Amino acid sequence: MLFKKPSAQGSLTIWMVTLTLAVLAFSITLIDNVRAAEVQIAVLVSNNSQPYNETIHGFKQHMEKQGVRAEYKMYALEGDPGKADMAVQEIRKRRPALIFCAGSLAAEKALKEIADIPVVSTMVVKSADIRRPNGTGVTLGFSAETQFQWMRRFLPKTKTVGVAFNPRENRDTVEEAAKVAQRMGFKLEAQEVLSPKDLPAALEKLVTTVDVLWGIADNVALNAQTAKLVLLSSFRNRVPFVGPSTAWTKAGALYSLDCDYTDMGAQCAEMAHKILQGASPGSLLPSVPRKIMYSINMKTAGEMALKIPEELARNASTTY
Repeated sequence: MLFKKPSAQGSLTIWMVTLTLAVLAFSITLIDNVRAAEVQIAVLVSNNSQPYNETIHGFKQHMEKQGVRAEYKMYALEGDPGKADMAVQEIRKRRPALIFCAGSLAAEKALKEIADIPVVSTMVVKSADIRRPNGTGVTLGFSAETQFQWMRRFLPKTKTVGVAFNPRENRDTVEEAAKVAQRMGFKLEAQEVLSPKDLPAALEKLVTTVDVLWGIADNVALNAQTAKLVLLSSFRNRVPFVGPSTAWTKAGALYSLDCDYTDMGAQCAEMAHKILQGASPGSLLPSVPRKIMYSINMKTAGEMALKIPEELARNASTTY
């Protein structure tokens, strides 16, 4: 049988089919390459409150800005250690490229149980709790120097600062703060609180000798059960209390420094990006929040006859 030359229409049809197959093959290859380029990231969240959600949003948003294609697997722990254990077991099986932890429960479980996957943590008070060969991150607290700088802005006549603390939890923090205070022209009066029952006597000593009470994160001296005692002591003796968080300002503290949680997430994303590019987590020192926000209780200021500088009042993130 003789070969029959295809018509012009037939040639066009063959060409279109060939082109379609080529485009399809290219698309499949492209999709496979995109999928291959995706980074697997596990996200452990201690609870579902707004600050945690803002932090995670900031992390994801900044990772995207840095050009990181990531697939996120979320683990909401809801404050439950049992859920944290199950999450860690699943993470071990999935083997993500990186773990991002928001909150103490998440960071503690991940760093205790997993040593061979990089962990970036935040919403944790102390750098010692997140610094490991495979771990780094951004802590919640500000340095003593930062705290005293802002104290000078709000209360320029302050000379003596009082702090009640549990030595098992905060001895190193207070000893370092005392050195910073002396360097900056303050005197730090510190009273140890071994248990909540020691707090009344500690406060009684402090309010007679100090110009301001400084609240640091401390599970024994400052908690939901001791809040009323601390704030009443502050009001009755007209000694302003500087709170460790906005919640304390709302309750009656004169002011509190706070974090920009979205920016904290972005800081963590910058660390994560460096790690994914080959940096060792242990080589990246934990840092403090780079963006400072603050809240003011103007009612407290009025009760204590304290004049808040207009600029500070105007620029507060929250005013009560």
